[in-house]
Amino acid sequence: MYAKGQHIYKQSNDCPGKLKWNRTATTIIGGYGTGPNQLNYPNGIFIESKTKILYIADVGNHRVQKRYPNGEIITAAGDPHGRAGSTSDKLNCPVDVLADENENVFISDWYNQRIQYWQKDAKNGTTVAGNESLGTELNEFHFPTRVLVDSKKNIIVADSLNQRIMQWTFPYDPEKNVGTIIAGGNGAGLNPYQLNNPNGLYLDEHNQILYISNEESHSITQWVIGDYEPRNIYAGIRICLPGPSNVHDHGKYIVKQLDFRQLLFTPNETIAVDSSVNIELTKAVNRTTPFKINENPSFSAL
Repeated sequence: MYAKGQHIYKQSNDCPGKLKWNRTATTIIGGYGTGPNQLNYPNGIFIESKTKILYIADVGNHRVQKRYPNGEIITAAGDPHGRAGSTSDKLNCPVDVLADENENVFISDWYNQRIQYWQKDAKNGTTVAGNESLGTELNEFHFPTRVLVDSKKNIIVADSLNQRIMQWTFPYDPEKNVGTIIAGGNGAGLNPYQLNNPNGLYLDEHNQILYISNEESHSITQWVIGDYEPRNIYAGIRICLPGPSNVHDHGKYIVKQLDFRQLLFTPNETIAVDSSVNIELTKAVNRTTPFKINENPSFSAL
């Protein structure tokens, strides 16, 4: 399945199914600036399923914003006025976020080479993975991108330029514990046992399968946790996946960074799908926009 323009397509031996977005969209937060309802290069987004709160990694403002269902918008982590830093009260280019029903958040603090945990209403975060230095050791990152937390509270991180997926176990103590490589770690490349700038992650915890989007090799890899090599390349044709940046729901939703030369689109960085199958899409033009799906029961795409 891949996206092109306003459509999602499914590759199959039959004719492709498709879903078409309702072209009437509403910007719910955005416009360049540092105000609470403004953004600067939004990247990761997350919708918490129980509270319906939308979280946004506001990269250029070095903060995480959260939008309540009633429209209220506040800063969940980082400096509300958009100042970067490496102290515990600041972030530096946060690229991904996830949250629990109690409004505690995990943040991929990209430029600080760490994963931060902020409790609700806290003024400071706690480092739960990484040691804030760039490197290849098991307690270091080289620009972490996506972050997941499983049901056992283990943290799973796409360590993008180290070409690996790392796991930190609970309870977190980065001063004593190091991460474990659960996928990749064999350098960048196109071989089955290699990753190539892993960016997006989805965990099928029941089957212990990771779906990994490889931005540079234009593919989605299906990797069984604990195996030396991936099970198979789940998707990937260069012309159809020009730089996939995220993947959701067993590989059903693939977000592409669209090729400017071919499609003349601003890159879509991250996608989130709520319980009503509405899609929240961040764009690098400083806004977050929801699209509803016009569903046709004859389509088999989703």
